[in-house]
Amino acid sequence: MKKEEATQTEAKEAGATITVKYEDIQKKRKRRVAIYVTVAVFVLIVLVSLIFILTKVRVPRFMLDDVSLDPISRSKVLVKLSSTNPSSSRLYYSEMSLHVRIEEIFETERVYLQSTLQEPHERTTWTGVVARNNANDKPGGTFQMSEGEENGDVIVEVKIQKKSSMFHPKRTLRVTCPVLLNLKDLTAGVSRPMRTCQVS
Repeated sequence: MKKEEATQTEAKEAGATITVKYEDIQKKRKRRVAIYVTVAVFVLIVLVSLIFILTKVRVPRFMLDDVSLDPISRSKVLVKLSSTNPSSSRLYYSEMSLHVRIEEIFETERVYLQSTLQEPHERTTWTGVVARNNANDKPGGTFQMSEGEENGDVIVEVKIQKKSSMFHPKRTLRVTCPVLLNLKDLTAGVSRPMRTCQVS
């Protein structure tokens, strides 16, 4: 009898041991699944962050160098604008337009500038020849210049593209360069103003 009881007890203990081991396996499986999911989410976040960093275009620094009378025609204005590439990648500028504006008074027609590939940390200068026709006047009309000075802006719209990234996304920038303008001839009130421009 004692031997049978001992055998039953061992069987019960063995059964209990098997049950505990099965529960442990289930818990381990759940922990593994949780770890795998966590790792997968982490890797996905890292990949998305890397793609964002690699494709993000750092905004160039724009500066208005001068707004002066065209020495050849004497009837147009030369607008000189420069930008510096702050990144370690090449930047491509395209669809670049420029015009001069005096708020609620005067706005020239747009002129388009040449597309340019800019090397890292390179400074590039553009010169736009702007007619002094008022785009807000009737066709063929011109702005009647007067004496005095007014605060105005040189407005530039351009698309920039990072050339070293896989997806080459384009970003459209609107550059506003404030400048004091002579109403008589639409030139800068200060020679070579060298004003830093705002980018949005």
